Amino acid sequence: MKKNLLFVLFMFAIFQGNAQTTLDTAVNFSVKDVNGNTHKLFDILDEGKIVMIDFYSTA
Repeated sequence: MKKNLLFVLFMFAIFQGNAQTTLDTAVNFSVKDVNGNTHKLFDILDEGKIVMIDFYSTA
């Protein structure tokens, strides 16, 4: 049982390391909100604001 648990923890550690990206530069993009207003990433960053982007999917 101990060996199985260690194996599972080891596999989680390996796959967690591979989930990271080497991308270190943001790409400018624009999105429209529910009111039809367009927002551009670099415009918001130029205003000195912090941007948190949350990508999600539903099935």
